[in-house]
Amino acid sequence: MLIVDAGRWHVVKKSNAQARALADRHYSRQTQGARDFLPPGRSLTMLTDDGLAVWAAVENLDPTGHPHWRVTIFRNEGAGLSSVLIREATERTKIYWERHYKGLPACPLRTEVDATAVRTKRDPGRCFLRAGWTLIGKGRGHVRRGLLIFESPVEPTT
Repeated sequence: MLIVDAGRWHVVKKSNAQARALADRHYSRQTQGARDFLPPGRSLTMLTDDGLAVWAAVENLDPTGHPHWRVTIFRNEGAGLSSVLIREATERTKIYWERHYKGLPACPLRTEVDATAVRTKRDPGRCFLRAGWTLIGKGRGHVRRGLLIFESPVEPTT
């Protein structure tokens, strides 16, 4: 394992049973119980040491053939304050990518939040905003209409 494995987040295989169980309870899960819960591409899956939160990022091509680097899942079932977990996971993702894949992708790290699928909130995605991410728009084109699109900070957030 890489040094990035220090702290509360730990790198696990994308088929990890605990990570899969958390993914099965996430609104974005397409096939519950499937061995893998990530699309194809270069990836990173992390689990908190208590097994209560999962984070996964994938670099691949979007449906139009453009480079795409995104957090495909963040689910927290009580591992701590979501904004803190996101901030830490974002930083660890970038460190991991630089070391493991020898550099960051040419495109920014992004994620989408479905405001209709999360608990009713005043500000869907607020935990990403509090972690330093920026709301850059709503889905259109290859991103499903209505999804809120967030982009990670360029520099480390801590």
